[in-house]
Amino acid sequence: MKRISIVQCRAARGLLDWSQTELASRANLSESTIRDFEKNRRIPGPNNLAAVRHALEQAGVQFVDDGLYTGTGGPGVRLLENVPQDATTPLSQASIDAGGVEARSQAASAADRAMVGMDATSAQKADRRQRLTDEPEVVRKARSKKTDDA
Repeated sequence: MKRISIVQCRAARGLLDWSQTELASRANLSESTIRDFEKNRRIPGPNNLAAVRHALEQAGVQFVDDGLYTGTGGPGVRLLENVPQDATTPLSQASIDAGGVEARSQAASAADRAMVGMDATSAQKADRRQRLTDEPEVVRKARSKKTDDA
């Protein structure tokens, strides 16, 4: 795995004008993971570092490691010219909602496959499927509050 330094992470976020929250979201990590890494409190595991690097690279950041740079200084980052248009645009709520619907649909299909041959009534299977695929109550409440506030 190619390494990513704390300085490279902060510089890459600066190039993209991303907050720690945005990077965490795009890397599918918690904000505290990014914050603690950038404050040198702890080094994330290899998979998390790879996720951070991948998210930044997908947005058009190129990591300049020791072997790629012949000038003075050390490793750094630069922004490629042909950054994908949607790479630096935050996801819309509609995109997030659509992803949630797709995820629940996939979970429902997986639940249906898992319950084939299960000794349960149709009502019990439907109840189990609902519990496995429905948004948690806390998420529903947050969404309804967000809608009420808008």
